Amino acid sequence: MPTVTVKMTPQQHARLKAAAAARKISKSEIIREAIEQLEPVRSAIAGSFAERAAHLIGSVSGPRDLASRSKEMKGYGQPHPR
Repeated sequence: MPTVTVKMTPQQHARLKAAAAARKISKSEIIREAIEQLEPVRSAIAGSFAERAAHLIGSVSGPRDLASRSKEMKGYGQPHPR
């Protein structure tokens, strides 16, 4: 099991110590229980891009197909004539 060092105020340490003594368990167990009560964090890379960006889909107006501007884009990417 990995070991983690935590800095806390003297007041926080006193509360932790008292809680551990009252329940007759280790300070580490108190901290592990507190961590288990945290809401799970969703992974930033979970799901496809479309799933992660679903709230943005349709939020921008414009042509549905960029090819609809093909006349304006004629010659784009070609060397400029001199």
